[in-house]
Amino acid sequence: MGYTPEDDGREIFAEVLAEPLEGADFVLRHARRDDLPRILAITDDVMRERLMLPDDLDVDMLASFVLHGGALVVVDPETDLALGGVRLFLHHGATPNDGDAIEFGYWLGPAARGRGIATRALLLAADHVVSTLHPERLELRTTVGNDPSERVAERAGFTLVGPEPPIEYPGGRMSLTNLWVRDA
Repeated sequence: MGYTPEDDGREIFAEVLAEPLEGADFVLRHARRDDLPRILAITDDVMRERLMLPDDLDVDMLASFVLHGGALVVVDPETDLALGGVRLFLHHGATPNDGDAIEFGYWLGPAARGRGIATRALLLAADHVVSTLHPERLELRTTVGNDPSERVAERAGFTLVGPEPPIEYPGGRMSLTNLWVRDA
């Protein structure tokens, strides 16, 4: 794909995902500052724990997570209110022969869970970036024990590779994750 190793893809995703992507019952678009209070309101304790978000998450901190090219918000097409989000990261191969990968993350607020929206939003975003950027593979990581997220990964065609080494987050919190992959 020809990007520098320091680039996590924010600029290229801003370009590739400049126009909203429409699903049957949701729209994927870039977040706006006026979305932040709603996103913060639907970020429940379960999501904070699974995503290792800080307990003191506020609108300003949230802005650094979602107001850039690699972050999309899932919105209701009728109300334009945030339901959740999809995050994309560009990973460069360790060697030129490894190829590039795009990693996805996803989350939904409580009211949108259990309706298949996460799976459909993930598939819509993945299909769009695959057809545009042609990465070697797609990746995602799920927190060990997050069964709903693992079902999303399976339904979206990802294969479980296995557990990864523990990750320590600020404040000393530890997270165990599983790596999932899908050929592009």
